[in-house]
Amino acid sequence: MNKALIVFFLSIVSLGFGQTNTFSPYSIYGLGEPTRSATTAMASMGHASIALINPTSINPQNPASYTDVNRPAFNFDLKDEILTLSNNSSSSSSNSFAIQNFSFAFPIINDYKKFKRRAGLSFGLTPYSNMGYNLFSIDNIPDLGDVEYRFFGEGGINALHIGTGVDILANKKRTNVLSAGVNGNYMFGTISKNRVTQFGSAAAASNLYRESNTEISDVDWNAGIRFAHIDTLIRKTMMPDSSFKYEKSLALLSIGAIVRPGTDLTTFSERLEYSFSDSFTRPNIIDTLLASNIRGVTKTPLTFGVGISANFDNKWTLSADLTQTMWSKLEIDGANAGLNDSRRLSLGAELIPEYDTKSLTSYMRIVRYRAGFSFEQTMLNISGSQPLRYGVSFGLGFPLRIASGSTSMFNIGAEVAQRRTPGLNLSENFFNIHAGFTITPNRYDQWFAKRKFD
Repeated sequence: MNKALIVFFLSIVSLGFGQTNTFSPYSIYGLGEPTRSATTAMASMGHASIALINPTSINPQNPASYTDVNRPAFNFDLKDEILTLSNNSSSSSSNSFAIQNFSFAFPIINDYKKFKRRAGLSFGLTPYSNMGYNLFSIDNIPDLGDVEYRFFGEGGINALHIGTGVDILANKKRTNVLSAGVNGNYMFGTISKNRVTQFGSAAAASNLYRESNTEISDVDWNAGIRFAHIDTLIRKTMMPDSSFKYEKSLALLSIGAIVRPGTDLTTFSERLEYSFSDSFTRPNIIDTLLASNIRGVTKTPLTFGVGISANFDNKWTLSADLTQTMWSKLEIDGANAGLNDSRRLSLGAELIPEYDTKSLTSYMRIVRYRAGFSFEQTMLNISGSQPLRYGVSFGLGFPLRIASGSTSMFNIGAEVAQRRTPGLNLSENFFNIHAGFTITPNRYDQWFAKRKFD
């Protein structure tokens, strides 16, 4: 690949992972807002991916899928989120940009006739959670007057993974295949939470600033398994001359399961509290009340899920996932985060009208058309209520070259979602735009290669 292209991608990744990737006030809880899908294609299909079979889309959620990769593949995906907070009287909007996925995969065993197995290797970087909020309130207290409270925070936790997937069992014709895979993840990142209590000028009290920085740096793992069954169907069609035409078609059914065990991650925490006068942005510090550095542990939650997917004649793909994360077990420095267990149902579909064509006039028939739906009981615990999140998504996959065997693609999608809390007059409305490239460098995909002249 052209070196300038590599430098460009790495520059974009370092910029994107360094930005505030959400502005949801609910990201104040726990480790922030959990991420959902790595790739644009999966997000466009309602985040259903556990049992999905796709040889070009790298799926770190289920590393058993790495056996699908039959040529080197590179995925790069972005997300732009427009968030609108509203109640009966007012609304406000914010915009945030995020890198969702930067990953590579390639086959390490691909000669099925010789080895009777397939195996793949993947490595990449994806966000695990994002934090970004800025809240403000005023309370009138007798003898003190108006007291201002400000809460703001930022940061996030990222996962750098390296993993492999291997066919455990496969029959001679590869019509029944059982695959398994595992990822090792280096978890790293910092979340910062700040609280300011500021009194009016008439009050004889000092303002108070509290700062908390939590840095995570450790490893965990996740694993997946998937069984796929392929049937060859014979379709009989009567022709105008009363003869019959016989066509072969494929029907594929796969089921999968994933697990990410709860893990103790090493945590470095800094706490700082001080009283001050003047503005909190340029404080005149009066007294330091607390300054501490603690080496502790963050206990992450167990995640598990199951999925099913079906493909018919290389045209229709239908997928469904059900996942649960035990966020009620999350502990940061020995303190329970006070969250609920979350559950998510994801449904997705993809249509390719014509799987392979070389005709320019038939280009729109090889475009991937995707749609999905998701429903989630989120991890939040708001005054004893558990907010619900509904979302619909859709997207397109545009092949970058009309050629037999080429699989490089530009993907784009959108998601419209809403999160509401029963009993509270507050809703979050999300409009997420996803975009990404799938690049599979081989003899069919030379459009990005560096040109050489004699």
